[in-house]
Amino acid sequence: MKKLGFFKRRKLKSILKNTQDGLTILIRKNPTVDSLASAYALARIAEHFHINSKCYYSGTVHHKGLLNIMGSGIEPLPDVITDELSGTLALVDVVPSELPEDVSALIDIPAIIISHSRMATKDIKCHYKDIRANVETTSTIMVQYLRSLNVPIDSTIATMFLFAIRDRTRTFLTNLNKHGLEAYLFVLEHMDHDLLLKLENPAVKSETFNDLSKALNNREIKNTYLLTNTGYIKDPGTLPKVCKYMLDLEGISTALVYAVDTSNIYVYAVSNNIEINLTQVFKKAFGHCGNIIGNSSYASITIPLGLFSVITKNSNNAKSKELMLDTIKNSISSRFSRTIKEGEGKLENE
Repeated sequence: MKKLGFFKRRKLKSILKNTQDGLTILIRKNPTVDSLASAYALARIAEHFHINSKCYYSGTVHHKGLLNIMGSGIEPLPDVITDELSGTLALVDVVPSELPEDVSALIDIPAIIISHSRMATKDIKCHYKDIRANVETTSTIMVQYLRSLNVPIDSTIATMFLFAIRDRTRTFLTNLNKHGLEAYLFVLEHMDHDLLLKLENPAVKSETFNDLSKALNNREIKNTYLLTNTGYIKDPGTLPKVCKYMLDLEGISTALVYAVDTSNIYVYAVSNNIEINLTQVFKKAFGHCGNIIGNSSYASITIPLGLFSVITKNSNNAKSKELMLDTIKNSISSRFSRTIKEGEGKLENE
């Protein structure tokens, strides 16, 4: 991968060096591994130029190990946004239209946007914009930035990049092009094998086993599709692990797991069926309900409960909570199954 051009480097350096109150980095809601690694890289660049930075996220982070690596450099977005988001604003692995409405409404013109996206981005206003459609991960772009700006790549950031690229490409089975491969090969020699193993095989918490037990009891199988729920949960971060276990069951090609807490419905699905694109399925089935993240082989969405959160927050509403869970179950199951069936019908008619 070529290094950044002279004028790009100069413009970015100029913005960073003129930063007065530090760099505020925003990433997408329910950030992916790629989002977190890319934000961490931009924070490293800021540190290289002696600039303080802080990264903010909203929603749920499914991989807590990455949060621990980033430490105090990343925080949940405040419920009420005040001057905590002052300073030079950078968007990483996200464009303004992908931010939650209450956040994007407060943003004027970001100083920096670095992301990969196939959306129409020509009209996005920004002082420094680098949005690419020819790469599959923002981490790939950030490897180029670190190299071009002569920012040291240590074993931690190299391993995060490696993990992000492997996660996005399902270890090179999908979504890999020459740019991603070049970035991967470059960071490979700097990686920490022990850290990579920990990231790819995080310790399993007792909550995961509890939720796995619920998922097994509640599972419904239609052909090779498994749909289940873990009921009311404390930590939605267990869903990807539970979903992976469901996919490992014999004869299952696609697994969908959902759960509810006091504020949201969380839906997560994975598939090894190359004939379906889960992100497209989710957009058709649940696209009107919230922001969807994922690719062809996995997808997730967080759906706000809205007024119905009154039911979940009242511990004395056992019957009402059970009734609401049944309603959610019927809605998710019917929408997902109908969308899958329509897709299979199109394949049969081709």
